[in-house]
Amino acid sequence: MSYRLLSENKYASVQLDNIKNTLLLTTKSSFIPPKEFQDIFQELSKLVPTHKIKKLIFDKRSLTVFHQASMVWYHLIWKRDMAVFGLKKHIKILPNDIIFRKSVEIGRQKIQQEDIANVLSAITILYAEGLEEAENL
Repeated sequence: MSYRLLSENKYASVQLDNIKNTLLLTTKSSFIPPKEFQDIFQELSKLVPTHKIKKLIFDKRSLTVFHQASMVWYHLIWKRDMAVFGLKKHIKILPNDIIFRKSVEIGRQKIQQEDIANVLSAITILYAEGLEEAENL
């Protein structure tokens, strides 16, 4: 894919492949505070309809921990809002850390229990081991 850098801060970078209607969000720190996390995704909210984004690759390999309440908001509110614009494919690249991955699994189970509006059934969430694999999903 051919990405163009759209924005960057100390927590993440946002790149766009306009041909494939894909955003690549890459974390750059071990933790993103809740306010900054939501700010990043609010920025993405403006890009999704403008660029007709169909796929988001979220490269979390720099993270060592995450804020679970932010993940709930991201999955059940933000993803629902973006699905209306056609963003229904979400690819995650996780760090190669067994504890982090187990935390994600536990967190995902909690989110599924809270998904009373059945938001997650309208989107596809996949996991990849690297960027090349994520681009091909």
